[in-house]
Amino acid sequence: MSAPPRKSSVGMETRHKSETAKTGRIHPAASPEHVPDPGSDANERLLCRMEVMMQSMRSDIVTEFEQIVSGVVKREIAAALRPLESGRKCTLSAQSETINSLEDTATDHGGQLTSLQATVALLTEQVGSLSKKCEDLEGRSRQNNVRIVGVPEGVEGARPTDFVATLLRDLLGLNDKPVLDRAHRTLRPKPKDGEPPRPFIARVNLFQQRNEILRRAGASAPLLYQGKRESVFPDFTAAVSKKRSAFATVKKSLHSCPGVKFGLFYPAVLRVTLPGGQTHRFEDPELAADFVTKHVKTMVSPDSI
Repeated sequence: MSAPPRKSSVGMETRHKSETAKTGRIHPAASPEHVPDPGSDANERLLCRMEVMMQSMRSDIVTEFEQIVSGVVKREIAAALRPLESGRKCTLSAQSETINSLEDTATDHGGQLTSLQATVALLTEQVGSLSKKCEDLEGRSRQNNVRIVGVPEGVEGARPTDFVATLLRDLLGLNDKPVLDRAHRTLRPKPKDGEPPRPFIARVNLFQQRNEILRRAGASAPLLYQGKRESVFPDFTAAVSKKRSAFATVKKSLHSCPGVKFGLFYPAVLRVTLPGGQTHRFEDPELAADFVTKHVKTMVSPDSI
């Protein structure tokens, strides 16, 4: 058996040349790795050198600019401070003297304030004491007075003292007219039509007769004059009247307790006497109400009410 014929090397070369002629170029042989271009590395190195140079120039420019600005600022500040530095010693001396003067003044004022505080405290105590004394003196100056409420305006005529004495005798059934030192309306303005009349203030000459008038006024209530109701009360100051009126609720409760005696003494002291003879005094209406609720009410049996 004969061997297959081999292609001639001349024919292979001829074919290769013809393919090259057709494409017009020769393709390089393929390699497993790309070989970098030496020109690109040179460009990158050149760019790095330029950036370093620009950074250095920028730093130099900034440093020089800062030096120029700082020098100008320093000169301006020095020029502005020169007048102050020239008179600094005098200025500091004057300020030191001013501060010392202020310290001395503050110390002096502090002492004066301390003295004033002590004086104010003393005066406050004295004013409080004097106010209490004035209130007591005013109240005692009214001890012989009675207040008559409800008398129409103008019926007293030109002699109000005689009119009030006759009125008290007729209202209370007294044997004789009481001796009055004076009698007058309260000093507020005369009321208009439809307004209540001003009360009468009458000063009784004898304190015992004044008490008798008040006792009969309480026993003879209601009192009528010309068909109108009249009332006779003690004449107290506004402060005392307010204190006494605070016991009104307690007094109303005690009225419903048989066997319990009580009285409201001047200026505003409630005295309660229990059936066993025990006596209690109260100046505070709340304490009095609490005592009546807890002790007096429990002593009264339901059958005795």
